[in-house]
Amino acid sequence: MELNSFNKANSNARARKLQEQLDKDLNGVLQIDIRELRKSGRKYESVIDLDSDRHELFKISDWVNLRKVVSGNEQLSKKVTEIKVSQCFRQLVKASEIHIKAVTALAEKYKNFSKFLLDFVVPQIHLQVVTGEALKLQNFCLIGSPGIGKSAMLNELSEALDITGRIFDASSIQAAHVLNGLSRNYTSADVGLIFRAMMLETNPKTLEPRPANALFCIDEVEKVGRTDQHGSVLDLMLALLESQTSRRFTDVCFPELPLDLEHLNWCFTANSTKNLSAPLRSRIVEIEIPNPTEEQAIEIAGSIYAEEIKNLKGRLVQIPELEYSELLKLSEHSPRKQKQLLKLSIACAVRDGRGSVQIEAKTQKKTHRMGFL
Repeated sequence: MELNSFNKANSNARARKLQEQLDKDLNGVLQIDIRELRKSGRKYESVIDLDSDRHELFKISDWVNLRKVVSGNEQLSKKVTEIKVSQCFRQLVKASEIHIKAVTALAEKYKNFSKFLLDFVVPQIHLQVVTGEALKLQNFCLIGSPGIGKSAMLNELSEALDITGRIFDASSIQAAHVLNGLSRNYTSADVGLIFRAMMLETNPKTLEPRPANALFCIDEVEKVGRTDQHGSVLDLMLALLESQTSRRFTDVCFPELPLDLEHLNWCFTANSTKNLSAPLRSRIVEIEIPNPTEEQAIEIAGSIYAEEIKNLKGRLVQIPELEYSELLKLSEHSPRKQKQLLKLSIACAVRDGRGSVQIEAKTQKKTHRMGFL
């Protein structure tokens, strides 16, 4: 009994200490951060008072309430303290002529994506430049063979548009809680990928939080899980694609802090539409991406080589050259395979002291007849 009383008293003392620290942090953070937000003399409580290029991602009152609620849980409390009150107001990246030029340049690099970039992306940006709106693309899905560069192109597209992207691997999303968190009723409670991406991650280059209209992609969406005890993954995705429901996205781990994700740009990639549900297909624009032509494949191989060499300049005494005959061999493969082969071939050339890389020719799969010898 004495030991239990001691443990209880110790626990209460620790809880009081945490609460005191919380109150101190709240006062300090609110005074400092809100002062910064009020520099222009505006009130912080309402998004209406903000400039048109800012978006209220969450309510400060909800943030304060969440910090109080989780104060007794050290692990979750630490996670919440990573969220700064100033993060509630996120940049809304406005469409500009610079973005049109950047996407046009991207179409030169990814020639098999040129129709998508020039006929789907650019017209939408142009309209938003004219109307003065923030960048917002229709929900879309790029459909094409594995390894043709869908994910790589989307990464560069998000950079070209200044809307820091995040690609989620569908094969790892086999349950709804992977995206929207696990309840605090479980010992393994944690936030989901969406909350983490918007609230706990930053742009690795600028160290700034993602803008309100960041580009989120679910890669190979046909591999996503269906339904489990924590809910339907598909229903969750459908809710995120609808502006009415995405305005109050709730992570199950932190339901006290709903997020307004209305401005997020959503896209998907798929190798085939065969396993995509009808409700999902009705909410996205499906865009077929062709395999690179022979000429395009040669250009892609050359650009991949140039990129690899650029990364090695100044670090190697002799840069292995890529002769045209080897370039042709390289171009027979998908862009993803080209990069893999080239990295290995350059490494082998450096190891052997050769002045040029050697690409192994693509082997045709042999068919075997069944029968008697």
